[in-house]
Amino acid sequence: MKNSIKILYISVLVMFIATSCEQFKDISKIGEMESLSAKISVTLNLGLAPTPDQLTVKMVNYAERYELTTTMAPDGTVIMSDVIPGVYTITITSEKNQGGFTYNYSGNVVNTDIVTNNKQINVEVGASKSGALVFKEVYYCGSRTPKNSSYFRDQFYEIYNNSEVVQNVRGLALALLHPQKATANLPVWSEPDADDFVYALQIWQVPDDMDYPLNPGESIIIAQMADDHNKENLNPNSPVNLITAEFETFVKTSSFVQDNPAINMTMAFWPRPSNQWLTTVFGGVFAIYFPTEPIDPSKTVQPIGSSTQCIRIPIINVVDAIENIDDENKIQLKRLPAILDAGAATVGGTYVAKSVARKVRETKEDGRVILYDTNNSTEDFEAMDPPVIRRYGAKAPSWNTWK
Repeated sequence: MKNSIKILYISVLVMFIATSCEQFKDISKIGEMESLSAKISVTLNLGLAPTPDQLTVKMVNYAERYELTTTMAPDGTVIMSDVIPGVYTITITSEKNQGGFTYNYSGNVVNTDIVTNNKQINVEVGASKSGALVFKEVYYCGSRTPKNSSYFRDQFYEIYNNSEVVQNVRGLALALLHPQKATANLPVWSEPDADDFVYALQIWQVPDDMDYPLNPGESIIIAQMADDHNKENLNPNSPVNLITAEFETFVKTSSFVQDNPAINMTMAFWPRPSNQWLTTVFGGVFAIYFPTEPIDPSKTVQPIGSSTQCIRIPIINVVDAIENIDDENKIQLKRLPAILDAGAATVGGTYVAKSVARKVRETKEDGRVILYDTNNSTEDFEAMDPPVIRRYGAKAPSWNTWK
């Protein structure tokens, strides 16, 4: 009797596997599948921001490279039809100009499976003002040497004045956020107000010794090492010469690391310093902000079940943030809240000597560019080959006398 049951079980299992495999193969045949629908609604959490006129809804199935886009009223719902079964990221965005400010609206839901008809999905949408200072270009992936070894000393981060008025970067902090790499195992925090913060693994800060004004259309370059990386003893294949950078994260570890003309940033928080400030070549998450009080490296918090030390940064203090990922499929492993970045940027590989740079929204009569800043890096940034500092005619500030 037991043998009969076992044989029956194996037969059913084989039939199930065969059916499942057939169904899996058929999912790529979109035209042959019965499409589903999904009902999208929103919850607005706008604070003092005005209500947008309409919202743009985008549903993306990254596995199948399938995308649907429509619009909806902020107080209504929308039915998305022609949905093929699968796992989706739903992103809702908008923009509104009022009272001299540009407001960005964003929200997302990731890793949502749609396998039944009329799936109900609610997305919380927040609002923020476009920042005056933005990440203009980030080169994180590194390059290859003539001997095909990896080289990462040439990383840089460009901050641009995208506004119409002078900005002062005195005391500006650049934070690498936790976790460094896209992961499904996101940290969990015990504090009741945890969602009001992002968490820094390391923080470097512009010195507070003097004013560092930045006119509209000017940018600062923060280099891991502000040197000419094309030199023979560094990497002749490097795409960048960073000798004119305004700031560097200087860590003296060997004879080839020189204290260059760039201003040395202040190491405000780095629990376990190593032999250079290397951010992951797979794509880290970065934020710039002005601390409202001195950064105290002893005031740390740790995720539940982890010894990783972090500094809490209030989301309301963040001027700009960007999430970078290995490749576009990793967007489903979001680390930043949508209010700061509803998407992610990528160069699609490591040591490929490419950067991510903001797209140009408009060019003024004087040649100054205004860059996109919708708080959605998927839409705002594009991969660039090669990286270029002060792309699109950005100027260096007057106080940079070594440029």
